[in-house]
Amino acid sequence: MHKSRILNMAFMTGAAALVLSSVPAQAATLSSATVGDAYSVMLSAKEARSAGISKAHMSNFDVANSTKGTPDAPWLCDLSGANEVEGKGAANLLSSAFINLAGKDVTSLTQEIHWYSSTKAAKKAYDGIVKLIKTCEGQQTPSNDDTDPVPFTITQSLTNGTGKAKDGDPYLWVKSETVTSDPSNNFADHDYMTVRHFGSFIQIVSMDSEGTDAPPLTAKQLAAVNRLTDSLGDTWQSKFM
Repeated sequence: MHKSRILNMAFMTGAAALVLSSVPAQAATLSSATVGDAYSVMLSAKEARSAGISKAHMSNFDVANSTKGTPDAPWLCDLSGANEVEGKGAANLLSSAFINLAGKDVTSLTQEIHWYSSTKAAKKAYDGIVKLIKTCEGQQTPSNDDTDPVPFTITQSLTNGTGKAKDGDPYLWVKSETVTSDPSNNFADHDYMTVRHFGSFIQIVSMDSEGTDAPPLTAKQLAAVNRLTDSLGDTWQSKFM
């Protein structure tokens, strides 16, 4: 089962910290000034709180680059077995993420910017995502970790669709509800993500609620993600387009 990407990141407490990629320095294509500009317009603590992230949180700002391929392709969903649905990634990836420190469950919010080499390349990648995201539907049974001492099944219900902000900007969305048959923890994982394209960029905003008997994301939280999809994307465009 795909684990929320935010949980695989190295978080820093308090103000978001800049974490540069582990590739050689000469491979970087974004200048320090550009990275600074990006940091100034990406998901902030105030915006994260508008979606329900508490004042007590951990945060991370990450920049990754690859000279060949992508450091991380846009993940869309997991299907049955070990099948993952991913789009074509960009050479540069920036992300701003926040995770709640309040409560027993894990709630996280992330903005990713996949920065392609050109508008044409980004549009081609997005057109591919438009087709791929339609496969994120129905009931799926992703494979679990074979090393787990107690066998259990994973059931994931997927839905997808399109949305439009009040100003007319379109976006795609995927919602997943995941539960396991493991009686020892009653694990649940609820995800909602949006995908938006503009210029040389694809933006993904995602929210995740997971843990023992973790509650589904509320209508208010889903609305907040949709709202941030529009406002964050518009702010990025005003800075880089």
